[in-house]
Amino acid sequence: MTKVTYNAPKGDERVVEMRGHTFFDGQPVEIDDEDFLEKLSTNQHFEVAESKPKAPKAESKPKAPVEGLRAVHIAGGRFRIVDGDMTLKEGLNKADADAFNALSAQDKAEYVAD
Repeated sequence: MTKVTYNAPKGDERVVEMRGHTFFDGQPVEIDDEDFLEKLSTNQHFEVAESKPKAPKAESKPKAPVEGLRAVHIAGGRFRIVDGDMTLKEGLNKADADAFNALSAQDKAEYVAD
């Protein structure tokens, strides 16, 4: 288990719920979901305590990068358009992202070219 502490930004909610966990401003919560911990460690409002290094997973295959233009969720209802690992446009909302993902490959290419 790794302790995670939410640090609410000034003027924002002091309680956040994510993936079945409730975070109160400044109070550590124990998390054991490695994927969730990795995501929280990149969020400026969460402090992830260093935990003991774990043994490496047995021969896990590296994830192949996803190819092609697509809109992906960042956090807090914000989305961005990416091609593989490269960000092309930020600041989309869910409706914009859904509309973009519904476009044909040619229309997506034209959209990001503008």
